[in-house]
Amino acid sequence: MFEVSFRLQHDCPNTRFTQKHPDVKMVEWCNNRIHVVEVECPDIETFTRIEPDLQTLLLWKGGKVLKKNFLAGNLQLVVKTCRCSQLRTSVTDVIERNSCLDIPPEIYHGGWEHYKVVGFRDSDYKKLFQELSELGPVEIVEKKVLPENSLRDAFLVSMSSVFSDLTGKQMNTLLAALEYGYYNIPKRLTAEEIAKKHHVPRTTFEEHLRKAESKILQAVAPYVRLYTSEVSRTLEVAPELTVK
Repeated sequence: MFEVSFRLQHDCPNTRFTQKHPDVKMVEWCNNRIHVVEVECPDIETFTRIEPDLQTLLLWKGGKVLKKNFLAGNLQLVVKTCRCSQLRTSVTDVIERNSCLDIPPEIYHGGWEHYKVVGFRDSDYKKLFQELSELGPVEIVEKKVLPENSLRDAFLVSMSSVFSDLTGKQMNTLLAALEYGYYNIPKRLTAEEIAKKHHVPRTTFEEHLRKAESKILQAVAPYVRLYTSEVSRTLEVAPELTVK
């Protein structure tokens, strides 16, 4: 079993959008009915500049924006009705046809599509990239062998996507909170009691813990939105989009 990360230049609306706007990154999760799309821009002025093209892209996607948030510098959209099947040649179809599993999200940046897949046989791997090369330039970023017991982690939500942004102090603080029952109901130990055991101020302990929690929740938020297709109230006012 293996995991491969690759990028591809393929003629599709998302790729054309990021070719025109190379400073914009699109990250997309899809379950064939609902899209969660994050549009990452350097500033709000860029959002304003790309709005007409973004509206056109969303109309192609299905046209109905169920939810939008502007969080941590990213415009996050939940879009109803997936239209990937309308592509003449879908990369995900090629992946599935060659007995591989596509691991979300898909990333579009600078005219390239970025994918990660899990495969099971070298013959499938060879056929996959032979067929992908017919769509356009393709580059393998990384290939690694997976232990047989890691498929659940690789295909669902990878550990690295959730925890890689945590610092060592944040990770140790989170582990301490878990081990001492801070998240139990009722709590076994308070934040102050755990901080004393680790010889740090309570405020420092709580700061590391809140930052760890925030990073983890932001990492899994797109999967929650994709699963429920219903998101809680907007936390900040997002740039106005008039797609109907």
